[in-house]
Amino acid sequence: MAYAYEKRDFERVKINTAVTLYYGSPHKVVEGVCVDISHNGVGLDLSSIVPIGTECKVKVHDGFQNREPFQALIEVKHILPMDKGRCRVGAAILEMF
Repeated sequence: MAYAYEKRDFERVKINTAVTLYYGSPHKVVEGVCVDISHNGVGLDLSSIVPIGTECKVKVHDGFQNREPFQALIEVKHILPMDKGRCRVGAAILEMF
């Protein structure tokens, strides 16, 4: 039986595409993979831990040289540390540009 809190407004789409995050002052750059995306949020596997509450500019690269990458401002909502300093991040999309 599905519960109301398990229902999502928008389906997550699995994409497994390279991403680059930019945050902090001085700027820090973190590479990773976008594992899924929905209307409101994004799931990322990153090369290092980004603290909860951090606002980041994210570029999702589509692999085509002639297209601009998807860019957004996101806020890290939760993290799951993984092996070798990597982490899985769930983030809310605040603004797309």
